Amino acid sequence: MTQVKQVEATESVQKIIQILEEDGCIVLKNAMDSTQLNKLKAELEPHMAQTPNCNGDFYGHKTKRIGSLIEKSSVCCDLAIKPVLLSVMDEFLLRSCKSYQLNLTQAIQIGPGEPQQMMHPDDPMFPVALETGEKMINCMWAIDDFTDENGATHLVPGSHKWEREGLLPERVPEKDDITKGEMPAGSVLIYFGSLLHCGGANTTAAPRTGLVVSYCLGWLRQSENQYLAVSQKTTRTLPQRLQELMGYFVHKPNLGQVEGRDPRELLLGNQIVNSGFEEFLPEEVQPYIEEHKKRLEAA
Repeated sequence: MTQVKQVEATESVQKIIQILEEDGCIVLKNAMDSTQLNKLKAELEPHMAQTPNCNGDFYGHKTKRIGSLIEKSSVCCDLAIKPVLLSVMDEFLLRSCKSYQLNLTQAIQIGPGEPQQMMHPDDPMFPVALETGEKMINCMWAIDDFTDENGATHLVPGSHKWEREGLLPERVPEKDDITKGEMPAGSVLIYFGSLLHCGGANTTAAPRTGLVVSYCLGWLRQSENQYLAVSQKTTRTLPQRLQELMGYFVHKPNLGQVEGRDPRELLLGNQIVNSGFEEFLPEEVQPYIEEHKKRLEAA
């Protein structure tokens, strides 16, 4: 059985990238300090307390899920822009887009007696094939210790390299292909959207809680609609990088503009209605524009 490799969150980005290239998953230990962890628990607890269990064979019948965490948790806001994670996203997601974005934020609490989830990749939510690269990458933050007994995520290291039949891997993993993403609270499990994984069975008497922050290519539709999940009042108070990750940016060329302008101008209170369009063109287009201008001048 291949084990999920674990390193300290202070490990070099180059080493983390190397492991992800090979395995499609990695655990970063001590990625969140005890103060952050305790505050995160306190922020999520009232929302979990009032949320009913899911009612579905995929989401589970003894599992709770809550979203809109940029609105509900200041710690989640900090985790979403943690530099080491954004460096990983830069490396893998910018291979296939000009800018990436948050795909979703979701806290998942697997309750006692919940059986193992079906094995699956996440990226078929985007029904388009890429020749190379990832469409999305997930970060599962351990709020509780993740153990074999309480439902630690099951993963199939290396399955991101398997051939696919349509949007799904062409084969079913054998028992020896599967490992458990066991990790102490405060750790974060990074795994590719193309990697086979599932929630484990919780055979204990206590729930197990994790928080997912997922990122995807900037030209894809987000799983969680951040414009409605987070109020503009809250959004205006957030760091610029987080605003951009939520979707307040223009993906070149000209994708996501408002009145031909960067949507962040609205957050800044700028008057943009009928104020004139700007061009948002990729840098590699500029030589073609210059060549076109030369041809016009020579005509």
